[in-house]
Amino acid sequence: MKRKLSSVEYMIDGNIVYFVRLAGRFQTHKLRTAIARLQHKHPALRMLIRKNQDGLFYEYDCAPEIPLRILPKTGENDYRRERDVELRTRFSHDLPQLRVVWLRSDLQQDLLFVASHRICDGMSMLTIVREVLRFLYTDEIPDTYAPISPEDIIGNYQPPDPWKRRMTAHLCNAILGLIPESRKDPGNHEYCLEWCASEEASDALRQRCRSEGVSVHAVLTVALDRALLAVLGARKIPAWIDSPMDARRGRLAILRSDMLFFGGGSLKLHTSRDTGEDFWEKARTVHQDLRVKIDRELDSIPGRYHFLGMLRPLSDAKIHTMVRIAEMLSVNGSWNRFALSNLGNVMVTEPDAPFRLIDLRLYVHSFNIRLLGLVCYLLNGRMRFYYVGDEKCMSRSHADALQRAIMRLLEDQIPESSYCQEEKPVGVHPFAG
Repeated sequence: MKRKLSSVEYMIDGNIVYFVRLAGRFQTHKLRTAIARLQHKHPALRMLIRKNQDGLFYEYDCAPEIPLRILPKTGENDYRRERDVELRTRFSHDLPQLRVVWLRSDLQQDLLFVASHRICDGMSMLTIVREVLRFLYTDEIPDTYAPISPEDIIGNYQPPDPWKRRMTAHLCNAILGLIPESRKDPGNHEYCLEWCASEEASDALRQRCRSEGVSVHAVLTVALDRALLAVLGARKIPAWIDSPMDARRGRLAILRSDMLFFGGGSLKLHTSRDTGEDFWEKARTVHQDLRVKIDRELDSIPGRYHFLGMLRPLSDAKIHTMVRIAEMLSVNGSWNRFALSNLGNVMVTEPDAPFRLIDLRLYVHSFNIRLLGLVCYLLNGRMRFYYVGDEKCMSRSHADALQRAIMRLLEDQIPESSYCQEEKPVGVHPFAG
């Protein structure tokens, strides 16, 4: 079975790394078996990327086993070294689009799960981590899922005016065809910030959200919106806060089996130029707006897949040109948006697991478009934050100021609590390369 890569999959060429630290021990053959069961279950891990005169396509059920690299853990920061290597190492087309690194020691085990963003988003990576850890100590033999194609998502959808849709697609293809090719790599240089809140402050904010009748994501959106305005000013603030939407969890029937690798659209909110409105009143407005946008976005997914299937994918060389055009137009190569993703309460180990989760962190690198975004999640009762931005999208001094502004805004909503920053991950540390 084969399937062409979509135009979006050409664009999102990058790597995702999830770092997991466990207290406990397990045997090598147990980890290899767990990874093999994961690959047996999910079709995206059993495929290879092929190339012909028509471009790139997936060929299913032909991949070798997922690579596992095992190294001794000699120091606290070994994982950062391996993270930097894995983020910058492209996936070979003749290997699965997932690989694993194990930094082994007597008392703690560091695992790095590395996936191509083309087949895996942040929520999918949590599924991968959760399943591998469960397969490590159980005898569960998972079912084998069949691939889900764009045609399965589209179903029997028909555009209301097919001729208009075709004309729009032809026009887009004609315009995109005029873009010159740039062989020069855009030279993405991302850096990241990591910080967290105290357990007491995290709980206090969640309690306040419940009492106000709003979601944590709505509050994070308002805090980010106001922090961006305070740091960058009305003239330089991105036009959109773009939150990826998870369309799984039973919302789409076709995704009730293999829910791993599906991009479910995004929720776009205009950034503000005025902060006169009360914080919680604004949060309630955003909360209601997001609920409406989720329903609207779900309804539009089949139509979007239908339209994307009519667009010709862009080569890397054309994408490089588009990034430079965006920078010439002062939209920072991130298309004038700031991505905000909330993974929620992260739980990847079960109570009966023979090991304990100490830490979990995520990292992203893009080979094409420039990144600018914030990922939030709750781990072991503490709110965690991961900022990633390219130097051409936001300066490091602005990123530091943005971190402080977000935390001040959140702290103001819980006057009796205070946010604290974790010692080791705080600060800006550029990626290698």
